[in-house]
Amino acid sequence: MMKIDNISYSFPQAFALKNMKFTLEKGQILGLIGHSGSGKSTLLKIMAGLLEPQSGTVFFEGEILPPPSKKLIPGHPKIKMVTQQSSLFPNVSIAENICYEIRYFTKEYQKKRLKYLAKKLNISHLLEKKVSELSGGEIQRAMLAKSLADEPSVLLLDEPFANLDSLNKKRIILELIKVLKSENISCVLVTHEIRDAFGMVDKLIILKNGRQVQTGSSEQIYFSPKNEYVAMLTGEAFISSDKSYFFRPEDIKLDPEGENECKVLNNVFLGASYEVFVEIEGKMVFFYHQKPIETGQQIRVSFLKRSFNP
Repeated sequence: MMKIDNISYSFPQAFALKNMKFTLEKGQILGLIGHSGSGKSTLLKIMAGLLEPQSGTVFFEGEILPPPSKKLIPGHPKIKMVTQQSSLFPNVSIAENICYEIRYFTKEYQKKRLKYLAKKLNISHLLEKKVSELSGGEIQRAMLAKSLADEPSVLLLDEPFANLDSLNKKRIILELIKVLKSENISCVLVTHEIRDAFGMVDKLIILKNGRQVQTGSSEQIYFSPKNEYVAMLTGEAFISSDKSYFFRPEDIKLDPEGENECKVLNNVFLGASYEVFVEIEGKMVFFYHQKPIETGQQIRVSFLKRSFNP
């Protein structure tokens, strides 16, 4: 579907994308994860044909994707991009915004497609409203519907769930996955919220300072990160003093026979469980427990030491 072949791009006195190389398969959902400034959004713009790489080539469906310098209007009609900035027309209804993308199709098809996407993305009650009447989360959902209207081949998402509350976000992600998979649409997701990516993508690419650090499934990268950066980026991780191993909160267990004796420092209620804070190897860490443990109490714990996978 898309091939990124040795793409490089640099800003004056700033980071540089360096030799990016990967393939996006048909119907695949790919996640790009990294700290702010790691090059995620820049790479997405290059994939959309909105920004010209300084070297390397983007292939789309076996052909070179025309860069902005080769087109009167940058971009490609079968590659859609959704960002945090609204792309909706402010003076028409949400229904008209969505149908604009399929304006050359029959009215019957427009009506059918609009109804389908509105139901999937929970915006049926918003169709007659204008942008000024919508919340940030509602705008994001309307933009997703608009981007999917003419069944693109590739959907590029730059922090698309940033304005959604937790409950709405989970529902929209599940419904969006169904639409993408049922219509065999390839997708690239950029997000700072790692749990959004874990629940959605088929493959993750970790970026740092414009370079690929690690590529793999969510499970591979979470349980076998290449280094401290990847471990910390993909969830709570406690690194040993000599950086030879790490462990996560779920690796720590209350164990009367455990070799680590520690003092309970605090409890934080999470709803379904508690975070119990203790000190291990001179560092404050926490683990999950169904009930609070009295502050100041001495307990024993055991924990699994996980190796890095360089």
